[in-house]
Amino acid sequence: MNAIALRTFLGNRRYLPPSNPSAIELGVPRVHYESLDSVCTVSSCLDWRADICMSALDAPGRAPDVVVGSVEFLVLRLGYEPVGDVLPQFGERAADFAVLFTDSWLGADLDENDDFTAGMPISVALLVLGAQVEIADPELRAWALAEVVHTMLPTSAGLVLMAADLHQRRASATASRALASVAPPDPDWSRIGCSRVPGHPSFFGRSTAYTYLDDARAALAGCRDRTVRVPVG
Repeated sequence: MNAIALRTFLGNRRYLPPSNPSAIELGVPRVHYESLDSVCTVSSCLDWRADICMSALDAPGRAPDVVVGSVEFLVLRLGYEPVGDVLPQFGERAADFAVLFTDSWLGADLDENDDFTAGMPISVALLVLGAQVEIADPELRAWALAEVVHTMLPTSAGLVLMAADLHQRRASATASRALASVAPPDPDWSRIGCSRVPGHPSFFGRSTAYTYLDDARAALAGCRDRTVRVPVG
């Protein structure tokens, strides 16, 4: 992939438009996926990074794409290994999700909840560990998250999960539900079609058995047609 970090791009004068070197116009966002494979002893879970790349529309010559953000996530295949043993190997953020699973499957309280899984067995879970953008586009982060979910999950047996607030780690996996339920959630979770996980207010999520995720992705599609001016310096 021919792409460089935003800060590196802005610091190289030869990429800036001669007519207006104080700003650059970025557009045509897309997502580039890279499997990290940081835990080679685990077969049921793989960590991924999805870079959000954009084109510098007014840069002179053949300028590289610009990385303006990223989404970090795990793809967990259920039914193979005890989730409580697997997730801690990917760090504390991943280990927090273990409370939602029993042995190698989604917990019975969620798996048997028709309002959450629509009675469909869940075979793959996508766990969002982090998501950030470096430019002032109010929908770009949500658009990228929706694209990741659409690309990486099956159409009916998948589940996306994330902490209610990625920027405020819970004190423990058994933190008070009453306290957790009043914590303000990340606003992008509802934008991509997710809601609080029943009985676990510290988490948001949604099953692919419903159309909420696809509907939200369609609503965010206009993000691809916008451009963003980014100041230099």
